[in-house]
Amino acid sequence: MGLRREMKASRCLTVATALLTLVALKAYIEWGIEQDERSPSLHGWQGSAINPTQSLFDELPAFVLQQFNTSLQRLRQNIPKAKAYWNEKQHQMFQQLEQGEAGNASRKECSGPGAADRAAKIKDFDAYPELYRNFVLYDECRNFSLVINQPNKCSNAKNRTFLLLAIKSLPGNFAARQTVRDTWGQEGEPGGLPVRTVFLLGAAQGHYGPSLQHLVAYESRTFGDILMWDFEDTFFNLTLKDFLFLSWTLDYCRDVRFILKGDDDVFINTPKVLEFLGSLEAHKLLYTGQVMANASPFRARKSKYFVPESYYVGPYPAYAGGGGYIFSGSLIHWLHHVSQHIAFYPIDDVYTGLCFKALGIRPEAHPGFQTFDIAEKDRSNPCVHSKLLLVHRRSPQETVQLWKQITDPNLQC
Repeated sequence: MGLRREMKASRCLTVATALLTLVALKAYIEWGIEQDERSPSLHGWQGSAINPTQSLFDELPAFVLQQFNTSLQRLRQNIPKAKAYWNEKQHQMFQQLEQGEAGNASRKECSGPGAADRAAKIKDFDAYPELYRNFVLYDECRNFSLVINQPNKCSNAKNRTFLLLAIKSLPGNFAARQTVRDTWGQEGEPGGLPVRTVFLLGAAQGHYGPSLQHLVAYESRTFGDILMWDFEDTFFNLTLKDFLFLSWTLDYCRDVRFILKGDDDVFINTPKVLEFLGSLEAHKLLYTGQVMANASPFRARKSKYFVPESYYVGPYPAYAGGGGYIFSGSLIHWLHHVSQHIAFYPIDDVYTGLCFKALGIRPEAHPGFQTFDIAEKDRSNPCVHSKLLLVHRRSPQETVQLWKQITDPNLQC
């Protein structure tokens, strides 16, 4: 009986310690946000005391590091120890981090003998689709130069940028980008809340695609909203695009209040989004969208989301669908750091979910996000769209028509 009481007391102490740690972490983050809000508007932030190339965790108190380690351990326990390539790689990264051996992931070898060794770890590597083989060979490449930049995107705002629309696009999607500019992606300061838009692109679209870089450069000079990196823009490189965007945001828009990541074929009810965000508590840490819970890899080779069993084994963490989701800008520092200790995964929204789980932040489901579309009878109904925040997907023509309808003051629903 005495042993049982001791075990029960030990469990209670563990739970109490974890709860106190969570409270302390929340208080610390809220304090940090308050400091950001009290500081002058970011204008040439390079003079800040925080060096973006330095590990942010060097200056964090012990209880924050403890919470970070606790979250990482939870993630570690949820990833099966299996012979699958990604599982082994991630557990190796956990072990390196635990032993203090993990360096910046961007400095790792990204080609040459190291790439061949990675391929050799997968018994059926030659049977993988070409995109998968390329992803494995170059999944440690994280350093790519900015071909087109917008360094003053956020510093031009009179106040702190409230909402940054970060839209994933392809070089050839000119019509989609122009539709966004003409409708829900218009920049401005409605109600005194600065809204800014950037499009995230790679420099090339496939081995045999036409070179569009000069046209995109002209587009950038005209509109000032293109971010383009020197990598091939493929579906599996969306994870790389997300990682590079985090780095860009730290450098040029680190005081942004909220970020909406989405595709260029979604329809966003921007006024409704601003209304929702404006209703939140000042220090709320947000990661919201249409949440995928209890998801697992697709094993059908014909699927766009196909994942071989020799690559990954296990369930997915809960995550917000990549068609569109919102998160707090104050989490950029944390996400950027933790993303260097999570192995790249070919499905970008799953990778983002892994990073948030490593931080101990759960996605919040919001019924206004419909990344798998809505009932067919409602797809052209402006009254239905006026109540949503985001729906996927709409053609440029549908988007223009819906935008005119939902912004018409005479619309009666």
